[in-house]
Amino acid sequence: MQEIWNKKSKTYPKFSPIMRPFERDFFDFLDKSGIEFKGKTLIDIGAGTGVYSLHLAKLCQSVLALDLSPAMLEVLQNSANEYNISNIKTLCGTIKDVEKLKFDIAFLTMSPALKSDADFEIFTNLAKNHIYMNWLKPRKSDLLELFMDTNARADMAAPVARLEAFLNSKNIKFQSKEINENRSVTKNIDEMVENLAWHLEISGQNYNKHEIKDKIKNLANGDKISENITTCVKVMIF
Repeated sequence: MQEIWNKKSKTYPKFSPIMRPFERDFFDFLDKSGIEFKGKTLIDIGAGTGVYSLHLAKLCQSVLALDLSPAMLEVLQNSANEYNISNIKTLCGTIKDVEKLKFDIAFLTMSPALKSDADFEIFTNLAKNHIYMNWLKPRKSDLLELFMDTNARADMAAPVARLEAFLNSKNIKFQSKEINENRSVTKNIDEMVENLAWHLEISGQNYNKHEIKDKIKNLANGDKISENITTCVKVMIF
């Protein structure tokens, strides 16, 4: 799993100081829910390239970015250096490597880092406040749909359902919100092939890059091709 995320670090979105509408909706919900970041310590679990970690570092006293992929964390650190964000540290590992630490806020977005009730227990004990966002429905892409075997598609809503069941079993109350996003991404053909190949690989679909390119090249406009993406996530605060 580490190897596949290391590979994705080359094309994974990087931190931008300008938030997308989706990110603004997310942070607006956190604000309306009474989450305060000023002066707080925060751990971002499955931080990736720091898309959220670096926004949070600008708000918090300090942030620890945890991820399984050293390549992802290297991209994060490079972005932190580029934007002069110095109150963030990185740690390559899993949630079990931090279970004895304490923070004000534990944060996780779109990460497979929590897989069991034992992981949820650690997540709950890490902090006073918890922010969790994950897929509620499969991420849909008009280009990926050309290849995906729908019968083999993973149940992306399963982690959210497991966390809800865990919280209910512990009588822990939570606030929640669904957020939807529709966006279009344009890349050159080779970049798009690389991106599609990664998503297909992580979904267990076997296509080589030549097959992918042959199937999408007629949809390109010159050397550019667009992908329309639909996402639906659920944010949980407890």
